[in-house]
Amino acid sequence: MCPESRQGTAVPYAGPTTVPLQAFAVFSRSATIISATLLLSSAPVFGAQEPAESFTPPAADERAAEEAAQEQVLTRQQTMQAEFHLMAGEMAAGRGQHDLAAEAFLRALENYPDPDLARRATQLALSSNNPDLARRTSAKWLELEPNALDAREVLARMALAQGDIEETYAQCLEIINGHPGGRSEGFRHAALILSADPSANPAMLDIFDRLVAVNPEVSGGHYARALIALRLQAYPEAEASVRKALEIEPKSQDYQLLLVGVLVRADDVAQADSVVRGLLKQTKGDQRDEVRQAYARLLLEAGHRNASREQFQQALKENPKNNDARYALGIMALTDSELDEAQAMFEPLSKDPERASDAHYQLGRIAESRREYEKALRHYEKVHTGALAIESAVRQATVKTQMGRVNEARVGLQDLRRRYPPLGPRLILAEAEILMNANLNAEALSVYGAALEDRPGDIDLLYGRSLVHERSGDFDSAEADLRSILAQDGEDARALNALGYMLVVNTDRYEEAHKLIGSALDFAPDDAAVIDSKGWVLFKLGRPTEARSYLEKALAKTPDPEISAHLGEVLWTLGEHEQAREVWNKALIRDPDHAGVLEAIERLTR
Repeated sequence: MCPESRQGTAVPYAGPTTVPLQAFAVFSRSATIISATLLLSSAPVFGAQEPAESFTPPAADERAAEEAAQEQVLTRQQTMQAEFHLMAGEMAAGRGQHDLAAEAFLRALENYPDPDLARRATQLALSSNNPDLARRTSAKWLELEPNALDAREVLARMALAQGDIEETYAQCLEIINGHPGGRSEGFRHAALILSADPSANPAMLDIFDRLVAVNPEVSGGHYARALIALRLQAYPEAEASVRKALEIEPKSQDYQLLLVGVLVRADDVAQADSVVRGLLKQTKGDQRDEVRQAYARLLLEAGHRNASREQFQQALKENPKNNDARYALGIMALTDSELDEAQAMFEPLSKDPERASDAHYQLGRIAESRREYEKALRHYEKVHTGALAIESAVRQATVKTQMGRVNEARVGLQDLRRRYPPLGPRLILAEAEILMNANLNAEALSVYGAALEDRPGDIDLLYGRSLVHERSGDFDSAEADLRSILAQDGEDARALNALGYMLVVNTDRYEEAHKLIGSALDFAPDDAAVIDSKGWVLFKLGRPTEARSYLEKALAKTPDPEISAHLGEVLWTLGEHEQAREVWNKALIRDPDHAGVLEAIERLTR
């Protein structure tokens, strides 16, 4: 509506007024309220007529003109109502009242049918975590823009969250049939929608079975169903679906790689090898590298570490310039404390401009592990770009602490905090950690205390401080910090494990520790540290045979000397002395001065 009409000046009517959303964003709150009040007060009154005695039936032309004028009045009335609700919605959105804003925009949409406004209303409804409201706004959006894929996605997600299976199915089917990328892409889109809600797991496959039944000839439907089954760890279902997709498109690399992934997850590595061999025969050059590396990563993610290493080695053998495979092998060797092998992999990469920073960071870690601190600093100082640049600066502070240059290390971290404020929390943790590693526990506690004053209840700060309290022998304070974390998040596996392990090592509260560690294992079943804790508490409870299986599993995942110390002691207790010595000796090759391993050997073999 133009300014003149607000002041009562007659202006020619030119059809329904378009109200741009941007216009309302610049109004102040008071101006908006005044404008809205003026709009309401100037609104025409419906049904007002001339007195009966003065009424004369108009001629036909006059009657048509009167009807047109009446339509004009109604349209202006509707426009003013829409404008009022738009301004009310903008005010609510500005105050962060997203549900009220979405409701106001819905009211505006009754007279102002604009799909962009409906989209905004839907975004606000989603921000307010109101599924009912989001369903209403997205339904309006879809009414105004029938091809809006995003609107259908919101409807499907909200229906799924509310257990409305039929609506979820109906919207997914429309997404599949109307997807601009074709029905196969539509199936993948539908799979993402269904996978987004973990609580919908029981219904996911049932819905997808119905979707596939409508489009059985679409290979992408079977592929997407396999993805869902894989997420649910229903490996036979996943294998059957991807094989059905391959019947329709037998040469699809995506489908073959998914089959490989399913077989690896099901621990059928021999069959996966067979599929990969067939796939490699179809590929050449860079594509061949990509297939083998994809397979190596799948194996590594599934815990088949040795098989993964063999694939990376084969990739490097076939293409000595394959720097991705070289880097992966270097990381694996470094993780296994095979420092010479790791160095041999990273040194050539340090001469490659694209990989130099990453390579120097890893070479710095190798030098640091060997206590070659000056060399480590030289490598870290060459890391100027990439994701590891800040981490390299932190490692420099750690190395300087090891060299006795604690104040210099702290000054460096504090300077980083000033230059990169968003990294403040990470750098505070780093400063406290280097102080703890330098046995400056009082200073570390002071850093944590000051940081917690600014961010009380911060989980990372509480966890770090608990470690310092434990190292200082203040187990009550350490337990208090860990229980503060668990009061905020009872599913924090790190805190559950830390508290449980502390009770195992420092008290005789083994049953309580067993429960805590068991809960941690429920939430982090693949974490080697938690698996080690489970084995150690079982040993303390007098169950060495059960403990052995957990500790062997933990050591297979991470060749950590502390796990080796635990497993060696369990094996010794079971009478398997030679095996125990072998485990300890391997650990000492990696870390000759590890206190835990040396203490176990001294205590048990003397």
